[in-house]
Amino acid sequence: MGSNREYRPLSGEEEGEIEVKGIDWNASTEIIPTHTPSFVVYLSLFLLSLSANVLLMLDNARLRYSSSDLGKSKYSGITFDTVIPFHSYTRYWNPNVSQSVTDEAWDAIDTNPMAISLHDDFAKQVGLGPSSRFPWDNERSIYYIKGFHDLHCLKLIRKAIVTKHSGDGQTFSLHHLLHCLDGLRQDIMCAADDTPMPAAVAHHVGDGQLRRCRDWNKLTAWATRPDQHACHKFDDYREATNTLELFAHCPEDSPYRATMKAYFEYHGHKDPYEQMSDGQKEIF
Repeated sequence: MGSNREYRPLSGEEEGEIEVKGIDWNASTEIIPTHTPSFVVYLSLFLLSLSANVLLMLDNARLRYSSSDLGKSKYSGITFDTVIPFHSYTRYWNPNVSQSVTDEAWDAIDTNPMAISLHDDFAKQVGLGPSSRFPWDNERSIYYIKGFHDLHCLKLIRKAIVTKHSGDGQTFSLHHLLHCLDGLRQDIMCAADDTPMPAAVAHHVGDGQLRRCRDWNKLTAWATRPDQHACHKFDDYREATNTLELFAHCPEDSPYRATMKAYFEYHGHKDPYEQMSDGQKEIF
């Protein structure tokens, strides 16, 4: 009987005027009204989740960038941005060229930028310990750049070997040579280079293999900057005795040139390699 009754709107209501906003009674699933507290909670959670994911992506990008640039130096700022192939034969070693050619190549390697003058503020900022004072500026100290020092050691060791082989009579400090060898040993073990090197041909291990390196020219430019240039010049193959003379070579654009010149004009120069008694010094 109830099924035959016809629905009629209440008094004052026209058919089709009844509207409940935000609810679709014919939908198969319930939709939360946009003006309810539940909707606000869900929206807040969604925005929080979205923000967290964006921050996570940015953090991952930062970590990827920093991990890909761990070789950047806090001193000069150089990093591993230069690709250089490894060669078994170079002008520094090749059995098919004369000794004089390789001698000339090795002797031409400039290790004078090994000594550098750094301001006390910079040394403190990057965590360097105290060092010998720079003679031409009382706010600076002398530091020795590792790469140039290692090259100096290689030049010295090679020179001693070649000289001994040819028998030309030049002598070298055995202590200095052993110091250099142990320093290079420590460097090699510290780097722990794990690069697998192919060896398709005997005695050509790694020939042609590309390596990512720091730019040596950029290091030299940083070391010889006028404000950091230590006015340093020396002979790789001789032991200096009057070491102040090694810092008597300020270039024209050096801010320390006037002070250096005034000092030597007053005190005069000495032979930097003056022969002195060295007691029981071992000679190679």
